[in-house]
Amino acid sequence: MINKLKIIRAGGLNPYRNQAIEKYLLETCKKGEMVLYLWANANTVFIGKNQNAYTECRISSLLSDGGYVARRFTGGGAVYHDKGNLNFTFITCCEDYSISNQFAVILDALRELGFNAEINGRNDLVIDGKKFSGNAFYKSKTVCLHHGTILINSNPDKIAKYLNVSRLKLNAKGVKSVKSRVCNLSEYRGVSADEVANALQIALQKRFPDAERCLLKESDLPEDKLKTLTEQFADKSYVLGDDIRYNVAFEYRYGWGVADIRLEFNGNVIEKAKIYSDALDTEAVELKEKLLTGLDLTKPVDPRIKDIIDIFGAVNK
Repeated sequence: MINKLKIIRAGGLNPYRNQAIEKYLLETCKKGEMVLYLWANANTVFIGKNQNAYTECRISSLLSDGGYVARRFTGGGAVYHDKGNLNFTFITCCEDYSISNQFAVILDALRELGFNAEINGRNDLVIDGKKFSGNAFYKSKTVCLHHGTILINSNPDKIAKYLNVSRLKLNAKGVKSVKSRVCNLSEYRGVSADEVANALQIALQKRFPDAERCLLKESDLPEDKLKTLTEQFADKSYVLGDDIRYNVAFEYRYGWGVADIRLEFNGNVIEKAKIYSDALDTEAVELKEKLLTGLDLTKPVDPRIKDIIDIFGAVNK
Protein backbone atom coordinates (compact mmCIF):
# COMPACT_ATOMS: atom_id res chain seq x y z
CA MET A 1 0.00 0.00 0.00
CA ILE A 2 1.35 3.42 -0.99
CA ASN A 3 1.52 5.63 2.11
CA LYS A 4 4.23 8.09 1.10
CA LEU A 5 4.82 10.06 -2.11
CA LYS A 6 8.37 11.31 -2.70
CA ILE A 7 8.53 13.92 -5.46
CA ILE A 8 11.75 15.38 -6.85
CA ARG A 9 12.66 17.44 -9.89
CA ALA A 10 16.22 17.50 -11.23
CA GLY A 11 17.90 20.87 -11.30
CA GLY A 12 20.22 20.28 -14.27
CA LEU A 13 20.19 19.01 -17.85
CA ASN A 14 23.19 16.64 -17.83
CA PRO A 15 21.89 13.15 -18.76
CA TYR A 16 24.52 11.25 -16.78
CA ARG A 17 23.85 13.23 -13.61
CA ASN A 18 20.12 12.83 -14.09
CA GLN A 19 20.50 9.07 -14.56
CA ALA A 20 22.57 8.97 -11.37
CA ILE A 21 19.74 10.61 -9.42
CA GLU A 22 17.27 8.12 -10.89
CA LYS A 23 19.47 5.15 -9.98
CA TYR A 24 19.98 6.42 -6.44
CA LEU A 25 16.23 6.86 -5.98
CA LEU A 26 15.72 3.31 -7.28
CA GLU A 27 18.29 1.87 -4.90
CA THR A 28 16.85 3.63 -1.84
CA CYS A 29 13.10 3.28 -2.41
CA LYS A 30 11.40 1.83 0.68
CA LYS A 31 8.28 -0.25 1.16
CA GLY A 32 5.12 1.83 0.95
CA GLU A 33 6.79 4.65 -0.99
CA MET A 34 6.17 5.87 -4.51
CA VAL A 35 8.79 8.11 -6.08
CA LEU A 36 7.94 10.54 -8.86
CA TYR A 37 11.12 11.93 -10.41
CA LEU A 38 10.84 14.66 -13.07
CA TRP A 39 13.83 15.57 -15.22
CA ALA A 40 15.05 16.83 -18.59
CA ASN A 41 18.22 16.33 -20.64
CA ALA A 42 19.92 18.71 -23.04
CA ASN A 43 20.47 17.56 -26.65
CA THR A 44 20.71 13.84 -25.86
CA VAL A 45 20.07 10.61 -27.75
CA PHE A 46 18.98 8.13 -25.08
CA ILE A 47 19.31 4.51 -26.22
CA GLY A 48 17.95 1.30 -24.72
CA LYS A 49 20.07 -1.15 -22.77
CA ASN A 50 20.54 -3.65 -25.62
CA GLN A 51 20.81 -1.21 -28.51
CA ASN A 52 23.80 -0.46 -30.75
CA ALA A 53 24.76 3.19 -30.29
CA TYR A 54 26.53 3.27 -33.67
CA THR A 55 23.44 2.28 -35.63
CA GLU A 56 20.77 4.02 -33.53
CA CYS A 57 22.13 7.55 -33.82
CA ARG A 58 24.47 9.75 -35.82
CA ILE A 59 27.10 9.98 -33.11
CA SER A 60 29.61 12.25 -34.87
CA SER A 61 26.96 14.82 -35.75
CA LEU A 62 25.50 14.77 -32.24
CA LEU A 63 28.85 15.13 -30.47
CA SER A 64 30.05 17.86 -32.81
CA ASP A 65 26.92 19.81 -31.89
CA GLY A 66 27.76 19.49 -28.20
CA GLY A 67 25.22 16.73 -27.58
CA TYR A 68 25.29 13.55 -25.53
CA VAL A 69 24.76 9.85 -26.13
CA ALA A 70 23.37 8.10 -23.04
CA ARG A 71 22.38 4.47 -22.39
CA ARG A 72 19.47 3.42 -20.19
CA PHE A 73 19.41 0.33 -18.00
CA THR A 74 15.91 -0.36 -19.38
CA GLY A 75 14.90 -1.73 -22.77
CA GLY A 76 13.01 -0.11 -25.62
CA GLY A 77 14.15 2.11 -28.45
CA ALA A 78 16.22 5.24 -28.87
CA VAL A 79 14.66 8.63 -28.14
CA TYR A 80 15.81 12.22 -28.43
CA HIS A 81 15.77 14.55 -25.40
CA ASP A 82 16.08 18.31 -25.28
CA LYS A 83 14.71 21.07 -23.06
CA GLY A 84 11.36 20.71 -24.81
CA ASN A 85 10.99 17.20 -23.41
CA LEU A 86 9.94 16.27 -19.87
CA ASN A 87 11.03 12.89 -18.50
CA PHE A 88 9.21 11.14 -15.66
CA THR A 89 10.12 8.18 -13.47
CA PHE A 90 7.85 6.22 -11.12
CA ILE A 91 9.53 3.93 -8.59
CA THR A 92 7.86 1.61 -6.06
CA CYS A 93 8.48 -1.69 -4.34
CA CYS A 94 7.26 -4.56 -6.49
CA GLU A 95 4.25 -5.31 -4.30
CA ASP A 96 2.95 -1.75 -4.83
CA TYR A 97 3.80 -1.53 -8.52
CA SER A 98 0.97 -0.96 -11.00
CA ILE A 99 1.60 0.07 -14.59
CA SER A 100 -2.08 0.87 -15.01
CA ASN A 101 -1.98 3.22 -12.00
CA GLN A 102 1.06 5.01 -13.36
CA PHE A 103 -0.36 5.40 -16.84
CA ALA A 104 -3.57 6.66 -15.24
CA VAL A 105 -1.64 9.40 -13.43
CA ILE A 106 -0.11 10.56 -16.73
CA LEU A 107 -3.37 10.43 -18.68
CA ASP A 108 -5.31 12.14 -15.88
CA ALA A 109 -2.73 14.94 -15.80
CA LEU A 110 -2.84 15.45 -19.55
CA ARG A 111 -6.62 15.36 -19.71
CA GLU A 112 -6.77 18.05 -17.02
CA LEU A 113 -4.57 20.12 -19.34
CA GLY A 114 -6.95 19.52 -22.24
CA PHE A 115 -5.16 16.75 -24.16
CA ASN A 116 -7.04 13.71 -25.48
CA ALA A 117 -4.21 11.21 -24.93
CA GLU A 118 -4.39 7.42 -24.93
CA ILE A 119 -2.20 4.33 -24.66
CA ASN A 120 -1.20 2.65 -27.92
CA GLY A 121 0.69 -0.62 -28.32
CA ARG A 122 3.23 -1.92 -25.85
CA ASN A 123 4.63 1.33 -24.45
CA ASP A 124 3.50 4.44 -26.33
CA LEU A 125 1.18 7.31 -25.48
CA VAL A 126 -0.41 9.00 -28.48
CA ILE A 127 -2.69 11.81 -29.60
CA ASP A 128 -4.51 11.25 -32.89
CA GLY A 129 -2.31 8.21 -33.47
CA LYS A 130 0.94 10.19 -33.18
CA LYS A 131 3.40 9.32 -30.44
CA PHE A 132 4.39 11.92 -27.85
CA SER A 133 5.59 9.55 -25.12
CA GLY A 134 7.61 6.33 -25.07
CA ASN A 135 7.89 4.25 -21.89
CA ALA A 136 10.26 1.60 -20.55
CA PHE A 137 10.34 -0.57 -17.46
CA TYR A 138 12.70 -2.23 -14.97
CA LYS A 139 12.16 -4.84 -12.28
CA SER A 140 14.55 -6.19 -9.66
CA LYS A 141 13.67 -8.68 -6.93
CA THR A 142 12.28 -5.92 -4.73
CA VAL A 143 11.85 -2.67 -6.69
CA CYS A 144 10.16 -1.67 -9.97
CA LEU A 145 10.63 1.35 -12.19
CA HIS A 146 8.59 2.88 -14.99
CA HIS A 147 10.03 5.84 -16.86
CA GLY A 148 9.32 7.68 -20.06
CA THR A 149 9.24 10.85 -22.09
CA ILE A 150 6.68 13.55 -22.79
CA LEU A 151 7.37 15.63 -25.89
CA ILE A 152 6.17 19.14 -25.14
CA ASN A 153 8.04 21.43 -27.48
CA SER A 154 10.96 19.29 -28.65
CA ASN A 155 12.75 20.16 -31.89
CA PRO A 156 11.46 17.74 -34.57
CA ASP A 157 14.33 18.60 -36.91
CA LYS A 158 16.84 17.48 -34.27
CA ILE A 159 14.94 14.21 -33.80
CA ALA A 160 15.26 13.50 -37.52
CA LYS A 161 18.87 14.75 -37.62
CA TYR A 162 20.28 12.56 -34.86
CA LEU A 163 18.13 9.39 -34.80
CA ASN A 164 18.46 6.43 -37.16
CA VAL A 165 15.24 4.43 -36.88
CA SER A 166 15.10 0.95 -38.39
CA ARG A 167 13.09 0.76 -41.61
CA LEU A 168 11.55 -2.42 -40.23
CA LYS A 169 10.06 -0.44 -37.36
CA LEU A 170 8.86 2.41 -39.57
CA ASN A 171 7.30 0.03 -42.09
CA ALA A 172 5.49 -1.83 -39.31
CA LYS A 173 3.95 1.46 -38.18
CA GLY A 174 3.07 2.50 -41.74
CA VAL A 175 5.12 5.72 -41.71
CA LYS A 176 8.02 7.00 -43.79
CA SER A 177 10.17 8.71 -41.17
CA VAL A 178 10.67 9.13 -37.44
CA LYS A 179 9.70 12.78 -37.83
CA SER A 180 6.26 11.87 -39.19
CA ARG A 181 5.37 9.45 -36.40
CA VAL A 182 5.87 11.74 -33.39
CA CYS A 183 4.22 14.93 -32.15
CA ASN A 184 4.64 17.61 -29.51
CA LEU A 185 1.88 18.56 -27.08
CA SER A 186 2.45 22.15 -28.20
CA GLU A 187 1.03 21.22 -31.62
CA TYR A 188 -2.38 20.94 -29.94
CA ARG A 189 -2.21 23.72 -27.37
CA GLY A 190 0.38 25.87 -25.67
CA VAL A 191 1.77 24.24 -22.57
CA SER A 192 5.06 24.39 -20.67
CA ALA A 193 7.16 21.70 -19.00
CA ASP A 194 6.38 23.29 -15.63
CA GLU A 195 2.64 23.02 -16.28
CA VAL A 196 2.94 19.34 -17.22
CA ALA A 197 5.18 18.64 -14.21
CA ASN A 198 2.73 20.33 -11.85
CA ALA A 199 -0.21 18.47 -13.40
CA LEU A 200 1.57 15.15 -12.88
CA GLN A 201 2.16 15.94 -9.21
CA ILE A 202 -1.49 16.90 -8.69
CA ALA A 203 -2.75 13.79 -10.52
CA LEU A 204 -0.46 11.60 -8.40
CA GLN A 205 -1.78 13.12 -5.18
CA LYS A 206 -5.38 12.62 -6.35
CA ARG A 207 -4.62 8.99 -7.13
CA PHE A 208 -3.20 8.46 -3.60
CA PRO A 209 -5.06 11.07 -1.48
CA ASP A 210 -4.19 9.52 1.88
CA ALA A 211 -0.45 9.26 1.23
CA GLU A 212 2.00 11.62 2.90
CA ARG A 213 3.69 13.98 0.41
CA CYS A 214 7.42 14.63 0.65
CA LEU A 215 9.06 17.15 -1.71
CA LEU A 216 12.78 16.42 -2.16
CA LYS A 217 15.54 18.61 -3.54
CA GLU A 218 18.61 17.39 -5.39
CA SER A 219 20.70 18.82 -2.53
CA ASP A 220 18.97 16.35 -0.18
CA LEU A 221 20.78 13.46 -1.89
CA PRO A 222 24.36 12.33 -1.08
CA GLU A 223 26.73 14.08 -3.48
CA ASP A 224 29.50 11.47 -3.23
CA LYS A 225 27.10 8.69 -4.29
CA LEU A 226 25.71 10.78 -7.15
CA LYS A 227 29.22 11.55 -8.38
CA THR A 228 30.14 7.85 -8.50
CA LEU A 229 26.94 6.93 -10.35
CA THR A 230 27.36 9.85 -12.77
CA GLU A 231 30.83 8.61 -13.71
CA GLN A 232 29.45 5.12 -14.35
CA PHE A 233 26.71 6.37 -16.67
CA ALA A 234 29.16 8.67 -18.50
CA ASP A 235 31.76 5.94 -19.05
CA LYS A 236 32.42 5.68 -22.78
CA SER A 237 32.62 1.89 -22.82
CA TYR A 238 29.22 1.67 -21.13
CA VAL A 239 27.56 4.26 -23.35
CA LEU A 240 28.91 3.20 -26.75
CA GLY A 241 29.62 -0.49 -26.22
CA ASP A 242 30.89 -2.17 -29.38
CA ASP A 243 29.86 -2.51 -33.01
CA ILE A 244 30.96 -6.06 -33.70
CA ARG A 245 30.37 -7.11 -37.32
CA TYR A 246 31.00 -10.87 -37.04
CA ASN A 247 30.69 -12.91 -40.25
CA VAL A 248 26.90 -13.23 -40.37
CA ALA A 249 24.46 -10.39 -39.71
CA PHE A 250 20.73 -9.99 -40.31
CA GLU A 251 17.91 -7.81 -39.02
CA TYR A 252 14.35 -8.94 -38.41
CA ARG A 253 11.25 -7.69 -36.66
CA TYR A 254 10.11 -10.37 -34.20
CA GLY A 255 7.06 -10.21 -31.97
CA TRP A 256 9.35 -9.25 -29.08
CA GLY A 257 11.10 -6.41 -30.95
CA VAL A 258 13.40 -5.46 -33.80
CA ALA A 259 16.67 -7.41 -33.57
CA ASP A 260 20.02 -6.83 -35.28
CA ILE A 261 21.70 -10.22 -34.89
CA ARG A 262 25.45 -10.81 -35.34
CA LEU A 263 26.89 -14.33 -35.42
CA GLU A 264 30.45 -15.67 -35.67
CA PHE A 265 30.62 -19.23 -37.02
CA ASN A 266 33.21 -21.97 -36.87
CA GLY A 267 31.77 -24.67 -39.09
CA ASN A 268 28.29 -25.40 -37.80
CA VAL A 269 28.97 -23.90 -34.38
CA ILE A 270 28.11 -20.32 -33.39
CA GLU A 271 31.20 -19.26 -31.46
CA LYS A 272 29.99 -15.72 -30.71
CA ALA A 273 26.59 -14.06 -30.76
CA LYS A 274 25.39 -10.53 -30.22
CA ILE A 275 21.81 -9.26 -30.31
CA TYR A 276 21.11 -5.54 -30.52
CA SER A 277 17.42 -4.91 -29.90
CA ASP A 278 14.76 -2.42 -28.86
CA ALA A 279 12.92 -5.17 -26.96
CA LEU A 280 11.44 -4.07 -23.65
CA ASP A 281 12.38 -7.40 -22.02
CA THR A 282 16.15 -6.98 -21.74
CA GLU A 283 16.65 -10.22 -19.82
CA ALA A 284 14.98 -12.26 -22.58
CA VAL A 285 17.32 -10.71 -25.17
CA GLU A 286 20.36 -11.51 -23.06
CA LEU A 287 19.14 -15.10 -22.57
CA LYS A 288 18.69 -15.56 -26.32
CA GLU A 289 22.21 -14.25 -26.87
CA LYS A 290 23.56 -16.73 -24.31
CA LEU A 291 21.66 -19.65 -25.85
CA LEU A 292 22.98 -18.81 -29.33
CA THR A 293 26.60 -18.73 -28.14
CA GLY A 294 28.14 -22.18 -28.59
CA LEU A 295 25.11 -23.55 -30.44
CA ASP A 296 25.80 -26.46 -32.81
CA LEU A 297 23.30 -26.22 -35.66
CA THR A 298 23.48 -29.96 -36.27
CA LYS A 299 21.81 -30.53 -32.88
CA PRO A 300 18.28 -29.75 -31.60
CA VAL A 301 17.59 -26.06 -31.04
CA ASP A 302 16.23 -24.64 -27.80
CA PRO A 303 12.63 -23.48 -28.44
CA ARG A 304 13.47 -20.06 -27.00
CA ILE A 305 15.74 -19.27 -29.97
CA LYS A 306 13.99 -21.29 -32.67
CA ASP A 307 12.51 -18.09 -34.16
CA ILE A 308 16.02 -16.68 -34.63
CA ILE A 309 17.44 -19.86 -36.17
CA ASP A 310 14.42 -20.17 -38.50
CA ILE A 311 14.99 -16.64 -39.87
CA PHE A 312 18.74 -17.26 -40.09
CA GLY A 313 18.02 -20.34 -42.21
CA ALA A 314 15.60 -18.41 -44.41
CA VAL A 315 17.99 -15.53 -45.15
CA ASN A 316 20.92 -17.84 -45.81
CA LYS A 317 19.26 -20.20 -48.29
